[in-house]
Amino acid sequence: MDYREIRSMLMSKLEASEDRSGHHVFFYITINGHDFRAGKMSHSARGQAEGYIIRDTARRLKLTTQEFVSLVDCSIDREQHETIWRERDP
Repeated sequence: MDYREIRSMLMSKLEASEDRSGHHVFFYITINGHDFRAGKMSHSARGQAEGYIIRDTARRLKLTTQEFVSLVDCSIDREQHETIWRERDP
């Protein structure tokens, strides 16, 4: 999985907003009217995503790594993700 696939999934499938104003690119999603940081990447991120980026983004989305891969591969859609989020959000 590469950075482009992760960014594309965050922006299109989860309708994340992108903040490029700082040293990194931050992605924010809105669930139930609240904004949550969904991911962080370097401005120069290219090629295959590092494992820690995949794990961190999965954790922020309240998914296992395998569920995150399924989200990127389009096996899980936005509604399914929000259902998982609500089940796991205390």
